[in-house]
Amino acid sequence: MATASHPSPLIERSVPWLFVFLWSTGYVAVKACVQYAPPFKLLLWRGGLSALVFLALALVCRVRFPTPRGMRQALLTGLLMQTLFLGGCFYAMSRGLPAAVTALITGLQPVLTALYVSTAQRQRLGWRAWLGIAVGFGGVYLVLAPGLQPGGLDGWAIMAACIALLAVTTGTLYQKQLPADGHVFASTFFQYVAVSVVMGLVCLFDHSAPVQWQGTFVFGLLWMVLGVSVTAVLLLIYLIKRGEATRVATYFYLVPVVTALLGWLLFGSSLSGTTLAGMALAVLGMLLVLLPAAGAAQAAP
Repeated sequence: MATASHPSPLIERSVPWLFVFLWSTGYVAVKACVQYAPPFKLLLWRGGLSALVFLALALVCRVRFPTPRGMRQALLTGLLMQTLFLGGCFYAMSRGLPAAVTALITGLQPVLTALYVSTAQRQRLGWRAWLGIAVGFGGVYLVLAPGLQPGGLDGWAIMAACIALLAVTTGTLYQKQLPADGHVFASTFFQYVAVSVVMGLVCLFDHSAPVQWQGTFVFGLLWMVLGVSVTAVLLLIYLIKRGEATRVATYFYLVPVVTALLGWLLFGSSLSGTTLAGMALAVLGMLLVLLPAAGAAQAAP
């Protein structure tokens, strides 16, 4: 009989897939919401509401807050993992980059980390990892190369997605070096404080169109906060505590595919055959790099 500490096998098998589904919906929700709000104003609202939710969780559960040093580290992590990463994703999609392509680019974070470890830390990669890197970047080339896509892709959007990729890679490497300092609810609160403050300052000088408080926008914003920023993050924490980090990392490579499927089902979005082939190659390359080793979970949109 299943207990609270030992959930049923069905729940154990379902939670990772539910997490990946929620993670993928984040990209689709952003793509829907940027039609009604400029990207940085959207991120301000998401960051502010997420900060309030995590503050409430921390206070209700009476968890331990980080030390002043831990607060500074959480704020710096928030600048990388939330401000630059999410800001890059939001801006890229506001300029027309498909949600699935954005997910694909930022999903290269574990591969970029492997390259950094191999070059900077002189840790040897096997032949399968190098083959995966070559295959993965070949797939990305098919997706992004000028002339291979009907209508082309916006250069600023691709640059923003690449900045998001560099930010989440740097943030992940930085976060791995940090000792535990305070409960995750409290440290996550400070991460969202960082993005809220930065986006608040940016929006003071942002004279773009105001937010259109349509039903679709409100639903999408609440979904990003409650469904992704809160529920998906809590599921990720649960999986890591249950020793599922490696499996979650492999499931992450399905995110671009799930995002493309959700975009097609919800909005009728379509991708060219070249894009789909490139995505398939990129996912195959990432699996070749990371399946043999213990993967690390990514950060979310």
